[in-house]
Amino acid sequence: MHTRNVNVKTAAQESTGRCDSNLTTSQFTDLFCWVLAASEGEPQPTIFTPPENATELTLINDECPDYISVWVVDGRPVAAAMPLDNFHRVIPSSLTK
Repeated sequence: MHTRNVNVKTAAQESTGRCDSNLTTSQFTDLFCWVLAASEGEPQPTIFTPPENATELTLINDECPDYISVWVVDGRPVAAAMPLDNFHRVIPSSLTK
């Protein structure tokens, strides 16, 4: 996967950020929310360790020292997290395929 920084200007000030992939901030946020919805009701691990073959995509908030991440394996999202808040959601079924 090819990554690069993307600065996206949006109407909402709270939406500004830098994404280390070719996704826009809005697309990245949608992907993050999709992982949260897809992992709802699934048992979650106590400690999250990304798969060795996963690529971490990160969206950095320019307004505060925080970021969110999505891990992708073979083009499929497998987990999402707000690491500084110790919050993570994993789609366990996607890790076993």
